[in-house]
Amino acid sequence: MNKRSNTWKRLTALCLSLLLAVGIFSATAFAAPIAESTGSINVTGVEDGVTVSAYKVLDVNFNYDEQQPVDPVYVWSDEVKTWVRDNYSSYIGTDDSVTETFTENQLNADQKAGFYDALAAAIKNNTITLTASGTCTGNGTISSLPMGGYLLLIENGMKVYRPSAVNIVPEYDETAQEWKMSTPSLEVKSSNMDIEKKVNEDESDGHDSDVSDKGAIGDTVNFDLRADVPKYPANASAKNYAISDILSAGLSLADGSIKVYGVNADGETLLTKDTAYSIDTKRPNPAAASETTSFTLNFVYDEIAAYTQIHVDYDAVINGNAVVGTGANTNKAILDYNNNPYDSSSWKDTPDDVKVYTYGLKIRKVNKQDELLTGAEFTLSKNSDGSNPLMLVKTDDGAYRLALTGEQETTTLVAGENGDAKGKLTISGLSTGTYYLTETKAPGGYNKPNTSVTIEIKDDNLDGKPTSGNSSEFADGYVALDVINTQGFVLPTTGGMGTILFTAGGVAIMGAAVLLFVVLRRRKGVSNR
Repeated sequence: MNKRSNTWKRLTALCLSLLLAVGIFSATAFAAPIAESTGSINVTGVEDGVTVSAYKVLDVNFNYDEQQPVDPVYVWSDEVKTWVRDNYSSYIGTDDSVTETFTENQLNADQKAGFYDALAAAIKNNTITLTASGTCTGNGTISSLPMGGYLLLIENGMKVYRPSAVNIVPEYDETAQEWKMSTPSLEVKSSNMDIEKKVNEDESDGHDSDVSDKGAIGDTVNFDLRADVPKYPANASAKNYAISDILSAGLSLADGSIKVYGVNADGETLLTKDTAYSIDTKRPNPAAASETTSFTLNFVYDEIAAYTQIHVDYDAVINGNAVVGTGANTNKAILDYNNNPYDSSSWKDTPDDVKVYTYGLKIRKVNKQDELLTGAEFTLSKNSDGSNPLMLVKTDDGAYRLALTGEQETTTLVAGENGDAKGKLTISGLSTGTYYLTETKAPGGYNKPNTSVTIEIKDDNLDGKPTSGNSSEFADGYVALDVINTQGFVLPTTGGMGTILFTAGGVAIMGAAVLLFVVLRRRKGVSNR
């Protein structure tokens, strides 16, 4: 009797050891006593809408009549045993059983993970012909599964999921002195796949680098993006990973400015072009094959697998096509990657963008009657004395923008002459700040002001809607103002009696002076005779 008891204890110990060995990623909880041969797996930690498939790779020998396991407790299923024998012969016995080599004490976590990665690859590339025993969508329960060991594969999510192993097996309840079916719960391991874009992140001027910043035509803007690196299984057949950037028409990539780093706990390592990555202008994702990018970095996954993130740093220049106001000059980054490690046609993309705003001035040249005037000329400076006026390029009648190096420049700004532009001056591509508008030539017949007009452009919300002074925001991105001219040398008169008396007195005095002059001339003439 003692011998039989010891045999059962050894069998129980072996069963528990094998349970630990196969269920390397799972946690189990007791359920009701075994009454039938099916069970369920509760799955958590996955995204909504993804498909979780359970593939049965191990059979369990259990005698339901006697309510006890039968040695060998675990055997490889018919569908996988040949593959295991050909590739991992030490894991399978002559009777197709799971050997003691495949135990917690014999294999470390990396070795077990490597085995399940390889097994998943064989299933997905049809080296092993095996149909899923059950599925669920998102977090949920896979039900009506026969007792056994299962490999769970997850597809179609934004995250990259690694294969997970879990078991539906009997466990012995020492208190009740009976075998009970376990109800396993699995929290799936996955890699988050995010990308984050920043603009001028090193400038401490109060802007939110995750969202937007401002600038003027000709300014250099710095961009940083950081993207998560997925943890693909070692035997994955689909490990495509690329980062693309699309600059709007108002931004030009600065030549030679791209720097790429691998990031881990030890810091950043500069990666070598043509070794760790190559540069293209097309996204590898077939769904976006027709889209042209400012640049696309196609990575060699094995060269970056040791890093947790990729950091890309580069510059762009705000050019003459810059959009003024809320339309913004957008910089969009896109992370393309295979979300199913065993299907090269599986692609997901994660975008992020930031905005760069520019502003402008809309000036009306008018008289006191609010009539538009032509012929006025101005300069615009950032100095209060009007010195060093800004260089601009004429784009239309009465319209100018900041000039880029090498363009035909002018400092003289002429108000519009014809049509809708008559008497108007539009200046585009400015940043926030204080500007001084100096009128250098007045319209014909009008006085030229002897002081400059001070104009302040502010955008505290960085949304492309500037304010100036105490005015409300200008929704189109242009600060608007009128510059008024007065006319000629007309002096003000009141028409009062005092003025009339002074005028009459003046005339009388002038008359007396003339009379005195005549008399003196005559006397002088008589004397000369």
